[in-house]
Amino acid sequence: MPTTTDTGAPGPLRGSDVLEVLDALVAAGPADDASVAEATGLPRATAADALAALRASGAAADDGAAGAFRVDPDTAFGLGVDVARDRVRVALVDSTGAVRARAERRDVQRTPVARARAAAVLANSCREDVEARLSPGRRVEVSRAVVAFPAVVGADRTTVLHVPGYEKGGTALHDALVDALACPVTLDNDVNLAAVAEQHRGAGRGRTSFVTVSFGAGFGAGIVLDGRVHRGAAGIAGEVAFLPQPGHALGEQVLGDAAIAALAKDHDLPEDVTVRELLDRAEQGDGVADEVVAELARRVAVIVASLALVLDPEAFVLADEAARPAIHDRVASYLRDRIGVLPVHIDASPLGADGAVLGAAWAAGEALRARIADDVADDAAAVVDGATR
Repeated sequence: MPTTTDTGAPGPLRGSDVLEVLDALVAAGPADDASVAEATGLPRATAADALAALRASGAAADDGAAGAFRVDPDTAFGLGVDVARDRVRVALVDSTGAVRARAERRDVQRTPVARARAAAVLANSCREDVEARLSPGRRVEVSRAVVAFPAVVGADRTTVLHVPGYEKGGTALHDALVDALACPVTLDNDVNLAAVAEQHRGAGRGRTSFVTVSFGAGFGAGIVLDGRVHRGAAGIAGEVAFLPQPGHALGEQVLGDAAIAALAKDHDLPEDVTVRELLDRAEQGDGVADEVVAELARRVAVIVASLALVLDPEAFVLADEAARPAIHDRVASYLRDRIGVLPVHIDASPLGADGAVLGAAWAAGEALRARIADDVADDAAAVVDGATR
């Protein structure tokens, strides 16, 4: 069998290598080729070539110290967008993933075109805000957008699946957003992106497996296993509002709009009452609202226990309204008192209602760096190809 000998000479610069170097600079700050090689495990020659290529592209710059480089955050910009049921929120991020501006608009019509136009208006406002603070002549060009949406999103990340009780299916929202924002758009479930935010900015930091259980305008779980969001083959992983519960028919929604409306009706409360309103009323001493909140917390606890038996994650992070004590404390107490044999750790998210937009922003930053890395590797390959002709 023929053998090959490693001469030690670096091969063509790959996009994945450049991305590792770029991510290392973002994570650790300015560094030279030796430090980057140690951080990434890449050969020092590869790290040096990647840094030189990033500098040539403008994505990195000399830091002043001998041989050290830093990321130029103003070379690329992207958008994290949260298209919620009652509002649209936008966060403009740079190539380091830092949020540079945010904007929000409520009372947006629930049509794809109206939501997309609102996102574009907000994005333009953020762009103008950041551009006014840049050096003269520098522009903000948005090249990627990641959009959180409260629905089941297919594996293609463009199609909303048609599921009874959820948003209308199809690619209409994605297509409207691409047209309005004039850049590539990736859709994802809002709770999946909330889990991304917890992983990098919230209660999931330092953990390789955890489940974010979010309860607000909707209800769902974002599952992180081995450091990655688990979406499932069809994108329905985490749609736990229909998990079986004691005393409920199989397939019945136990948490969500329909379930809350049914509970409210049984307690002579307005059927359109929201979780936030129920919690506000309970905190103000409304005993009836508190009974409903206690039942909601019990159902959340049963779902957490069910997921614990299947996934056995390091922790559960209760997010959005579920992080408030009236739900969080009851869930923790239920699990401790009723099924203490399960080693379930419960945390409250520190992100409030911002999980989805912050997760989308983080994902947009990652997409920006992946594009920069591929472009830099392609340019380097073109230079080498041209020199050998």
